[in-house]
Amino acid sequence: MEAKYISSALLALSGGILAAWGFIHGEAAYINLGLAALFLAAIVPVFKSPSYVKRDSLNIMVKSQRNLATSLLDGLALEGKSVYLPPYENLPEGGVFIPLREDFDLDPARFDEGSIFVTDVPDERKMGLLLPTLGKELVEKYEEHLEGPLTSIPEVESAAGSVLKSLNLARRVYIEDGEGEVMAIVTPDFECSPVNCERFPCPVCASILRGIAKASGEVIVVESISRGKAGVEIKARKMGRVEEWM
Repeated sequence: MEAKYISSALLALSGGILAAWGFIHGEAAYINLGLAALFLAAIVPVFKSPSYVKRDSLNIMVKSQRNLATSLLDGLALEGKSVYLPPYENLPEGGVFIPLREDFDLDPARFDEGSIFVTDVPDERKMGLLLPTLGKELVEKYEEHLEGPLTSIPEVESAAGSVLKSLNLARRVYIEDGEGEVMAIVTPDFECSPVNCERFPCPVCASILRGIAKASGEVIVVESISRGKAGVEIKARKMGRVEEWM
């Protein structure tokens, strides 16, 4: 996966959210913008030259995605920090849930791969935005590197470090697995300002958190994502298996 594929994924994700937002609220302008972004997402990967999407372009794309995500999350009044779900029956590849409230509750039985806005629930603490594909492609690359599924935190650290370095996306990945908590340090190879990343991280951080959820089999809730001396520091809590939330 080269930079152009990361850019394509960001465009597709942003386009999907815009189109869904426009459809739900009857805003044709948002629908058109979303469809345009999805069209560009389909075109970007066909360019043959790997240098076509340069590092500056990726930096701009990541910044644009972050600004768009922040606007949408604020517009939807989503207060909670992102929750990473390991694979289970409803979501075979896992997913990312952004709760409406900080004091959220989960109802995984109502999630599926076709859900985006989770509103058909009896309690608003269970409402939010479901993103089944955020970070998914990079997790697949980690497993291709391992030639098997992620089954432990050290495997996530090793595979993510190797794959992201080979893609010139990160120079180093370090993960510390503790009792009930986990910390990761990522040294990105592109411009990174982790603003509001607790709610909507870039695909790189999302893939690491998604990999941790899959390897541990536990629901992972982000506590903070901030810039430290060694790189981007991710702190998260383990919240038990999906079955415990059913």
